[in-house]
Formats: sequence, structure tokens, C-alpha cells
Amino acid sequence: MKRILGCFLIGSSAVFAQLDSMEPRTFTNNAGKTLTDRIAKYDFLTQEVLLEKSGKVPLETFSAADQAYVLHWNQVEGFSSLLRFKMKLKKETWANLKHEQNITPYYMDAIQIPGKRTPTHNVIILEDYEEYNAVYLQAEGYEITLRNQNLFPIENITVESKIFYEQEQYIIPDSLFSSAENDYFDTVLTNKFRYCSETIPIMVTREEVILNSEAAVIVDHQIERSLLNPSKKGGDTESTDGISTDIEGFGEWDDHGRRRKGRVLGAWFRVGIEGLDGKMVWRDIASPSSLIDKWESFETAGLPEQTSADDEEDTDDSL
Repeated sequence: MKRILGCFLIGSSAVFAQLDSMEPRTFTNNAGKTLTDRIAKYDFLTQEVLLEKSGKVPLETFSAADQAYVLHWNQVEGFSSLLRFKMKLKKETWANLKHEQNITPYYMDAIQIPGKRTPTHNVIILEDYEEYNAVYLQAEGYEITLRNQNLFPIENITVESKIFYEQEQYIIPDSLFSSAENDYFDTVLTNKFRYCSETIPIMVTREEVILNSEAAVIVDHQIERSLLNPSKKGGDTESTDGISTDIEGFGEWDDHGRRRKGRVLGAWFRVGIEGLDGKMVWRDIASPSSLIDKWESFETAGLPEQTSADDEEDTDDSL
């Protein structure tokens, strides 16, 4: 499928190709007479059809089925025009939430007490440490503005969108036990997308409609730790009953600050109406525009890449 790339906008030229490649149609008038021709233009104001060979013919002379065909042809032609049916994308931030706290960390372990079937939790408060924990949540998305500049309405418009974002996840869970051997700075990126579909029953002349993609909730999680009493480095702590407790493997925990964050990569919208052949005619717009070239189609955008059977056979042969 060919696409017209202009600034921020991508429109499919397949719509024009579909109109130009239509086979001549046999039209019937109200008296039952027929003629075979193709539509060159339709004037909505004068209600006249310009045929390639037969010239101008009033719409009212056609049969009811052919009148519906002409009006449908006109809607597809008007929708496909980049000047008369306009689309614009804009990135938006819809909500912000911040939660932060300073806490005294603790170590919890499950112990089995003789004579009891249910394990008991043993909690050790690490009073020599302080932890600053902050979570930032931001809801981001995209807004698409559609404007019908045609002198006639466009009906049954489908708007589909995918917003793409990535989020870091911790490789190693947050644990005090054996913390001396663990590096908590490592994270892994997870790619995600969210899909949305809506239908606009009709857009009249000069009407402007604003729709939104799904929201991508971006998480920024930060942990900073500090040792309040430097003379007690090493891991010996005291429980609340005064009994000295040693946490095996407890290392330089104040060095184990962490952060994971995400970001929005972009969004891909496609807007379409039913074509003359019953298939959807789509126009695409994306931010950044390179998203459209990243995947084979809108349907496969964001999905994990599938390994082909040939690739699997090659892998087996190489072992």
C-alpha cells in the first residue's frame, strides 16, 4: 500500500487508486434504460453526476440503487481528500500522581515454632536505616482532531488507535536477604501497547470531532537508602525484645538505591470508511511518522515478532 507522507500526516493513496481503477458501471435510469460509464465527478450542490463519456446527468434520473452508489462514491472521494477531510495529532498529559514517603525498613521472615502448625512471622526493624520511596504516575495519550471540510456529510467513520510505550522492570526483586551479593541497578525494558476503537455515525459539513487514544500509565519508581549510624554497618540488628539478631548476607544496603521508569514511544491512528467494494478504506496518521514503517500493518503493530518455520529449521541445522 502506497502512502503519502507530508509533515506529520500520512494518508493512503490506495483510496485514489481504488476510485481510478473502478470498472465501468452499468447505470439504469428511472425508465429502465441503461448506459455503461464511469463517474468522473459529482457536484453535491447542483446534484449532477459527471460521467467520463456521457457528460453531466442529473442524479434524480438514476435508479434508487445507482443514486445510492453515486452518493457512496462521493463520500469515499471526499474522505480520501487530504485537503477536505483533515486529521491532526497532538500528544497530551491527562493526569499526574506522586506518592512519596520516608520509612524505616524491616526484614520479615517466617519461622516455625515447635508445637504450632502455622508458621509465625518474625519482623526485624532496621532502625539504623532510612528509606525514601517515591512513585510518580503519569497518564499520557494522544488526541486526534478530525475535520470535515466537504460540502456534504461523511457517514460511519471508524477510528482505531494504538499507543506504544515501554516500562522498565526490576530484574532482581527488592530483598534484604543476601543483599550483599545482589546488584539492584539492573532493569529490563518491557514494550507495551493499548488499543482503542470508536465509530462516528456521521460528520456534517464543517464539523470537528476530537477523539483520544487509550491512556498509557507511565511509572517512575525511585528508592534512596541511607545509613543513619555509619558505625553499625554489617548487618547486626536488634529485635524489639532486645535479642541480638544477625541477618546473614546483609550487605551495604545504602548502596542499593533503585530506579525504574518508562516512556511513551508514540501512537498510530487509522481512520476509515467502507469502500465501494465493501472493504475498508483507511487513512493513517502517526507520531512519529516512522512508526508506520516499523511494522507490516496496523494489525501486527506492537505484537511480538513471530519466528518463521524456516528460521526454526535453520536453527536446528546449526546445532
